[in-house]
Amino acid sequence: MRLVPIAEESLGVRSVAMYIETGDLRILLDPGISLAPRRFGLPPHPREIIRVSELRRSLGEHLSRATHIFISHYHRDHFTVPYESIYMGTERDTYVGVYRGKVVIMKSPRDLNYSQRLRYHGLLKAIRDISRAIIYADGNTIDIGSTRVFFSESLPHGPEGSKTGRVVAVTIDDGDLRLTFMPDVQGPISERAIGYIASMEPEILVIGGPPIYLTHVFSQEEIENGIKNLLRIIDMPRLRSLIITHHTLRTLEWRSRLSEVFSRARARGVEMMTYAAMIGREEDLLEARRRELFETEPPPEGYIEQFRARGEDEE
Repeated sequence: MRLVPIAEESLGVRSVAMYIETGDLRILLDPGISLAPRRFGLPPHPREIIRVSELRRSLGEHLSRATHIFISHYHRDHFTVPYESIYMGTERDTYVGVYRGKVVIMKSPRDLNYSQRLRYHGLLKAIRDISRAIIYADGNTIDIGSTRVFFSESLPHGPEGSKTGRVVAVTIDDGDLRLTFMPDVQGPISERAIGYIASMEPEILVIGGPPIYLTHVFSQEEIENGIKNLLRIIDMPRLRSLIITHHTLRTLEWRSRLSEVFSRARARGVEMMTYAAMIGREEDLLEARRRELFETEPPPEGYIEQFRARGEDEE
């Protein structure tokens, strides 16, 4: 199994896009890239805008090989939207190159919240005539040659009853290696997410870690519960690699907050890493450094004004 991290917070954007190739399957997981419209009261720094463009090109290069697309849910950093956006590095027809001729395996609409349901219907309308096929992921299992792909039932986007929606995880098993990709479970916080991981027994786990910067959204107890659940995951006997992604890396202090998790991983012989580490790069947490970047590399006069009339829905 070949794993290629494409875009993620450790690479300077909001995303968890990853390309995976087995002997039978070439799939791109969550092909979205985005920037926070506001962080620290500031719009994206010019370096973030440049990074989105760079990683969009990388996404396109891997799309040329992919036969399948997986969409875990409908937050806009997880799929390519069918319209132009400076925050997502898209033009009006960018989405066509993402979905044309692909088998799109996507979260079903049955338990989406209002905003995600709107995005789902907008995406479906745009891609149903250009994709090769559309398959709902929730609870499904698909065999592609000797590769078996398992999809979880709908899971909470964070704690049970989360108002931010639902998400589907995917597990890919090529007979030699088993990987679980579980974005945006926020730790995980939910016991159902823990149960899915335990049932799949992956050797590699790509997980959306605790949202340690969102103290205005999540209680301290919920965040700490997400960290404790990472310790439980590390103790799972088959796990070899834990790849921490996404919300956790939106603060510069993330490593110190997860110090106990790192210690447990070392003791258990579990490799713990980021997307950046997987490809031998230094972490470049541009969003977490946004305030610093505006101070040390101030943009030209009038730069901020271009963002004032734009929407600020972060997810």
